[in-house]
Amino acid sequence: MNLADAEKDFAKLVEKVCAEGVSIDLECDDVIVARLTPVEPPSPLTVDELSAFLRRLPSLGDDADDFAADVRAVRCKLPEEVDPWD
Repeated sequence: MNLADAEKDFAKLVEKVCAEGVSIDLECDDVIVARLTPVEPPSPLTVDELSAFLRRLPSLGDDADDFAADVRAVRCKLPEEVDPWD
């Protein structure tokens, strides 16, 4: 589809892509310059996939205890958390 036709009612063109799941090539001087295509929703992550991802993360080194102490020190300086439902 040439750009001039596409810009006449771009919203309807996008709706067609969404509703029908089609891709539409946009052309300028008979050269494809862009493509409107539906976005595929991300697939949900399974518990096994999450577990595998976490196992692949690098483990903390010898400084893990120092890191934990730093986190505790910073948290002590923060204001006390308030439960918005109270």
